[in-house]
Amino acid sequence: MADDNALVMEAPSDLHADTMELRQLKLTVHALREELERLQIEKEQAVQQAISNSSDEIKQLREAAQAIREELEAHRIAAETKVQEAIAGGASEIKQLRETAQALRDELEKLRIDKEDAVQNAVRAANDEIRQLKATAQALRDELESIRFEHTEQLQERDRQARDEAAHLQQTVVELRKELELAKSPPEAGRGQ
Repeated sequence: MADDNALVMEAPSDLHADTMELRQLKLTVHALREELERLQIEKEQAVQQAISNSSDEIKQLREAAQAIREELEAHRIAAETKVQEAIAGGASEIKQLRETAQALRDELEKLRIDKEDAVQNAVRAANDEIRQLKATAQALRDELESIRFEHTEQLQERDRQARDEAAHLQQTVVELRKELELAKSPPEAGRGQ
């Protein structure tokens, strides 16, 4: 009963301070939730960039992930400090806020791990694709070399056939000229007699 009277008689400024601390904690939890949503969006963007970009971009993503982790750690420390300062206020609500903050930290850690796994998977997939593309390029080079060889052989064969045909046609022209000359010469010889 005496405790109840003490609570009733508590100065309005103390009650106001406790209320302000609780409001600040709620704002902190809200900020952490927004940060979590922002990190989820950044995770999806980081995965897309890792798939389409080269190793330099992957390095930049890792640096960005480190900066995000440091920023989250700073937010976590700030949130823990504010929670510790608000312990004197409503114990039940503080307990709920602590549980929420821990759940958010766990989710952030899970997102960090998922993000790293996604980046590693994207790098692995990119490396696999690079290997496949190199193998495809080599196969295409081999096929191109084979086609060039066949084309060269075909050109040489056509040249040979063209030379043979030209020689045959020249021979035919020579023979036809001889026949023509022979055909013209007997009548002239007959006139001379």
